[in-house]
Amino acid sequence: MRIALAFGAMLVLSTSLAHAQQYRMKEEEPRTGTLLKRENIRLSLPPDKTYAELSETDKARLRGMYEHMAPGDEPPFPARGYRSLMRAMSAVQERLQIAGNVDMGVIVGADGRASEIKVYGSSDPQLTTVIANVLVLEKYKPALCGGTPCTQEFPFRMNFRLRH
Repeated sequence: MRIALAFGAMLVLSTSLAHAQQYRMKEEEPRTGTLLKRENIRLSLPPDKTYAELSETDKARLRGMYEHMAPGDEPPFPARGYRSLMRAMSAVQERLQIAGNVDMGVIVGADGRASEIKVYGSSDPQLTTVIANVLVLEKYKPALCGGTPCTQEFPFRMNFRLRH
């Protein structure tokens, strides 16, 4: 029996995002015996958009997660959007077959590269290590502080679930 995965809502750090529209991604390939691709990821932001392509509403919700962000400032964000990052998370889950929560912060430098991972909580040490490696390899759009690229933390929370 093959075990599927399901991701909980991504970046649910505030109640405004928790009650926001849910975006869904499906498996890349359908399971054996069917042509239907099952949903396996749920996100609070559209997976196929870069920060520049997000709606003003989505940008405002994302900026609202940060306490001291001026109106013209921008938070760090995956450079290609969430899709490639979530595909990597899906591959990790497929291989490890571990359920649990991960709560991390990625310190993104002014050059868009991750310089450090802060682990705030995780239910499995192996999952923590692999997810941290994936997050470090990701390229990010750096944060903008007063119109200038700056170092800032990108929050990353995910709930991995196994599904039969």
